Parts: sequence; structure tokens; C-alpha cells
Amino acid sequence: MATLRAIDGAWIIDWRDSAGRHRKTLGRIDTLPEREAKRILKQRNLELAAGYSILNPQRAITFGQFVMDYLQWHAAEFPSSHYRTAQIVNQHLLPEFEYLALDAFNPRQVDQWKHRRMTPREDRPKSETVAKELRTLKAILSKAVEWKSIREHPIPHVSAPLSLDSKPPRFFTKTELDAIYAACKLEVNAGEGPQPNPLHASIWRLFANTGMRRGEGQMLKRAWIGQEAMKILSTDEERTKSGKWREIPLTNGARRALEELPRKGALVIPPMAPASLSRACIKDIRRAELDGSLHTLRHTYISHMVMAGVPLRTVQKLAGHSTVAVTERYSHLDPKHLHDAGRAISL
Repeated sequence: MATLRAIDGAWIIDWRDSAGRHRKTLGRIDTLPEREAKRILKQRNLELAAGYSILNPQRAITFGQFVMDYLQWHAAEFPSSHYRTAQIVNQHLLPEFEYLALDAFNPRQVDQWKHRRMTPREDRPKSETVAKELRTLKAILSKAVEWKSIREHPIPHVSAPLSLDSKPPRFFTKTELDAIYAACKLEVNAGEGPQPNPLHASIWRLFANTGMRRGEGQMLKRAWIGQEAMKILSTDEERTKSGKWREIPLTNGARRALEELPRKGALVIPPMAPASLSRACIKDIRRAELDGSLHTLRHTYISHMVMAGVPLRTVQKLAGHSTVAVTERYSHLDPKHLHDAGRAISL
């Protein structure tokens, strides 16, 4: 027997037959009257009793229905980056496309959504952020084609928003890093309420001295730490962004951080929700009266390597960049970059 429920502002009908369990979104509550939803429910129960379907079986499922299976697949395939993908889907794609059938997507509609996201306002996201959201949407629809939920990709040629920003990656100086570490040990509000966690200074120091991504740091195990270097491994349980392992030499700062962190359990960094770790870092950076995030510590590691004259190809390997083109964003920091070239001629 089919059942009707109101979930998140929409009418949902569930039923089971010989093919298994099914779930179908009928429409939004504010546009589909309850009597019409109940009429469809009665019709569905008559179909089940009669053993045939008079509902349109050729209509593609909705984006909201398909994305539940997609996210389950994505979590298994890309556990280290799944958090961000799920965040994009839940916060930006579902509110716009949840009740749209997969075969109803069209380029004009997606372009309009993209333009609304880029409308000038105080909280307008960066063009790179909207571009990532669009890539996520395209990836979901590509998987729908692969799984034969739709016959062809409906928006393959929708372009990412044009980025008009061009500036070097933000990084912290040694003085700024010292201020961030010190901010973790301050007493705030005369000791009343939540206080900074001194342990965070060691965690931020480890990130700044290794260039790890957040997920890589959270899965780092003591067993991967050697005398001279540590390994960032990609395993079946936890994978790096590229799916490849790399080795990072231990700086004096990294050694100090490792000595200060508690040796409890297999993990180097005490377990914490990814979003909580990022928020904690931002709070400590703000206490130091600076701008930046946990990812800025990665930029800091890469930037200081380039400034020390480390070849870009080597920096690429240590940072785990997919191509040297990504590393070249930091090339302006090379002490010999452009300066020697500029002195090569005399007019």
C-alpha cells in the first residue's frame, strides 16, 4: 500500500512493489492541493491492487530523488572531499533544483541561477565558489547519464562565471604565525565563558609546517611519522584529494608541533568535526586580528617554500598539487622570479 507524507514542504508518496521500494515527489505543498495529492495516492493504490501502472513511468526522477543516491555513492568514492560536495548540494543546489525532473534541466535555467548567485550584494560568493557549485551540478548530471537516469547531459556547455579577480594567494608571515599561536593561549572575557584552547597552537603549527589539507591532517596517523619525514597516505578508508601518497620532510616547527600534541590513539590530531576544526582556526586567527582560514596555513607553507628558492616542481610534489600549473600561482614569490629577467636587457 502506498503512503503519503509531507516532507520539507513537499508531498512525498512511498510504495513497494515487486521491483522494491519507490519514492516519488508529487509537488510542493503550496502549489499542489492536499485533495489532489490524496487523489494521486488513491490512484497509486488502485494501480498496486490491479498490478499495473497508469502513472507515467517514463518521466525522469527529480534532482532531489537522484541526488540521494549520488551522495551515497560519492561518500564511498571520495570520502576526503565528500563533506564539501554534500555542503554544496544541501545548501545551494537542492534549494534551487530539488523538485526539478532530471530531464527538465535546460541551459537557460541554469544560467539564470548562476547569474542570481553572482548578483552584486554584500554576501555575494566569489566566482570561484559559484564555478565549483556549477562543476558539482554538472558532475551529478553526468552520473545521471552514466546510470541511465537520463539519456543525455542537459547542460554540458553552460560556462563557469568569469572571474575578474586576480591576486596572489594570501599567506602568513612568521610574525603573523607567532601572533596566531599566541592567540590560542590568551585569556578572553576575564576568564568568563569559553576560552581559547592552547592545544590549537600546536595543531595550527603542524598545518603551517607541512602544508596538509584539512582532511589529510585529520587522518594523519602516528605510524606515518618517521625520523626525518612523514607520509600522507591515501587508503581505502581515507583518501587524499588526488588519491596519491606523498612524503613531507619534517621541519623544526613540525617536530615541535608533533612533540606537543598528545600521544593518545592512532591519530596525530585529536578527532574533531571538519567544520568545527575550520571554525576554531578562524576564531584564533581573528583573535590575532588577522584575516585568513585553515587553508591559509597551507598557502603559507607553499609560499615560504617558494620564497626559500625551492624549485616549483619540488614544491608541487611536497604540496600534492595535481599539476605544476597550480603551483605556478606562487611563482611571483620566487626571489629570482621576474627580477633577473627584468635585468636581462638594457635598452
